[in-house]
Amino acid sequence: MADKRCDNGHFIDESWDICPYCPQAETGEPEVSIVRPRAVEAIAAAPPAPRPEPPLRPVTVPGVSVPSPAAAVAPMERTVASAQINAQKRYVVGWLVSINGSSRGESFPVRMGRNVIGRDRRSDVVVNDDQASSHHADLVFRPEEKRFILMDHNSTNGTYVNESEIEPRRDLSAKDVIRIGSHRFLFTPLCHDGFHWDDEGLLK
Repeated sequence: MADKRCDNGHFIDESWDICPYCPQAETGEPEVSIVRPRAVEAIAAAPPAPRPEPPLRPVTVPGVSVPSPAAAVAPMERTVASAQINAQKRYVVGWLVSINGSSRGESFPVRMGRNVIGRDRRSDVVVNDDQASSHHADLVFRPEEKRFILMDHNSTNGTYVNESEIEPRRDLSAKDVIRIGSHRFLFTPLCHDGFHWDDEGLLK
C-alpha cells in the first residue's frame, strides 16, 4: 500500500517524485519522466511471454488421403521431356498376319523391342496350337540397326522360317513365313532402312 501523499492528497509510492495523478503545469520545460520502482520497471521491460500454439491434429476423412507436411513442401518433380516419354513407348514397327488355322486373316502388331510369341495368353502374339510352347519364340526389333530377329526360346518343336528351322535365330525379311506348330504367319515390316520412327515419335 502506498504510504506517501502528494500536495493534492493522492496516495503514491514513496519513491515517486511527481504525482502521476496531478495535472502538470505548463512551464515550457521538458516533461520530467516518472521514477518508478525497480520491480515495476523490470515487469514493464520484460517482453510478453508468447502464448503456446495448440498442436494441429490431423483430420481423417474416409477415402481421402491427406499429404504429410513434408510432402506439402517437397519440390515438384520436373516434367519428363517428351523425347523420353516417346523413347519408352513401343511403336508399331511391323505385323504378323495369320494365314491359316483358327486365326486366319488376323494381324498381330510387332512393336519396338521384344515381342513374345507363344501359347500363353499374355504373349504379344498368341498361338493357339498344342505344338507351341508357352513361350515359344521372341521377335526382336533393333531400331539402331533396323533389324528384325526371330529367336527360338528353347521350344520343344522348333521354330521355322520358310520351312527351314532356325538355329537358334534368324534375321527376317519382308514376306517371310514363320511357322510355329501348324500355324503360319506372314511377316510384314513397317520400318526399314528408309522408313522409321525418329526420337520425337515422327515417322520418317
